[in-house]
Amino acid sequence: MSEPEVSGIPEALVAAARAVDVPHDLRTLFERLAVPLALEVEAPAEGAPTLALQLLRLASHGSSLRLAGARTGAASPKVRLVHGSKDLVLGTAELTEGIPALARRIAQTLLDIGEVAGAIERFARESPRQDALRQLTRAMLETGSIDRLRTILLFGLTSGLALGFSRAALFVYDEDGRALVGESAIGPADAAEAARAEGLAALGLEQRMAAVAAAEPRFENFVRTIAVDVTSDPRDEIGQALAASGPLLFSRDRPVNPALAALEPPRDFLVAAIRLRDKPIGIVVADDPYGRAPIDPDCREFVGFLLDTAALASENLRLVESVETLARHDALTGLFNRREFESRMADEQSRAQRLGSQCALLLFDVDHLQQVNESRGHKAGDELLQSVGVLLRSTLRSHDIVARLAGDAFAVLVTDTNHEQVLAIARRVGALALGMGVSLSAGGSLWPRDNHEQSVLFSEAEAALIEAKRGGRGRAVIDGADAPMVFAAPGDDDSLA
Repeated sequence: MSEPEVSGIPEALVAAARAVDVPHDLRTLFERLAVPLALEVEAPAEGAPTLALQLLRLASHGSSLRLAGARTGAASPKVRLVHGSKDLVLGTAELTEGIPALARRIAQTLLDIGEVAGAIERFARESPRQDALRQLTRAMLETGSIDRLRTILLFGLTSGLALGFSRAALFVYDEDGRALVGESAIGPADAAEAARAEGLAALGLEQRMAAVAAAEPRFENFVRTIAVDVTSDPRDEIGQALAASGPLLFSRDRPVNPALAALEPPRDFLVAAIRLRDKPIGIVVADDPYGRAPIDPDCREFVGFLLDTAALASENLRLVESVETLARHDALTGLFNRREFESRMADEQSRAQRLGSQCALLLFDVDHLQQVNESRGHKAGDELLQSVGVLLRSTLRSHDIVARLAGDAFAVLVTDTNHEQVLAIARRVGALALGMGVSLSAGGSLWPRDNHEQSVLFSEAEAALIEAKRGGRGRAVIDGADAPMVFAAPGDDDSLA
């Protein structure tokens, strides 16, 4: 809790109030009462009861508890709560009884029967929401998948709990961060699906997710066709939500925003921005077009907590993903590093052996890199290596595996291939490199052939590369070929030496 804003209160009580923490139960008590109470505090400058200071700090922050006055005094501490013509005075003994006793005294002394019933109803409604929020928070923070995180968020919004939502749609910014596009959604596509889904409300989170995953995602498929534009109309619901600090409830015959109108929501619907460090990263829309349950205005707090947790979990996942990417990739070229390449090569060799297919390893070295570094500087050498990385990545098939092993050494694992295809790939890469003004040496080997030792593939390709470099560079030696392949620039005749 931030420092209380106070005026007209003795500095000694201000300092003492700032030194205490307000328990969650005490805040919740006055939030759920939703009955305005005035607070007056009289306490000694030193040694004031903790509960008196907690009430003073809570009232200073603005809630249903309003600070009417505070003063220091030599007499015994006293707290007075006022509601209309009724008041409740708490002395030294009552201030040590705790929060449950305080709640009972307020209910018995200050509230009429209707106000007590309303408070009980709010507590009863909020209790399962708090339990659900804890479960959803735990599930979101523990998941390792951004897709599953989004699914958990949408299930939380449509999980019953008297929120009033049966549909929820998530729109996130595209890679450029300019447009909101439909990403995920949960809910019935028509009244028939809504009737079938009524029985899911009683299921647990995992059971509901499994049941929905097995059904045809008609509503989600429709949401993914929608791109959201914010209009210049100040009544635009998306624009208002992006500017607001929390979820907004709307009651309109038809939404102003065309994308929302395409969803055909009922009169009442919710729109909320998901924020990370105050920057919007997405929009959630929730409604219930096929039911009769009204949207609870108090649900905005629950939705806000859920969205904040989802944003935090999303950032955590992206940080983990970034760390894992750095651990698997070469920082200069963005290609896989040696460790990741060797792991994937072992997997591919096992797959090839199991399926009876062949894979091939091509090793490439950049010729004369040291001369470039010495004559033009290491920045030029780095740019040359980056250009080779781009060449390899753009020339090979998407399922082939490309890596920078170290220095000027690159590796390509060609999957599901044969000897002729490997020769063609080596020739194409060498020729395109020459067209860029870069000379490469290459060595290659296929696996399996007459042996089944996985480690042989790398040693054979490395021996072939050494032979190519000794033979004059600018060429490839592919194990099993009759002669080395001398690379020729595009447009020249390929030749064999």
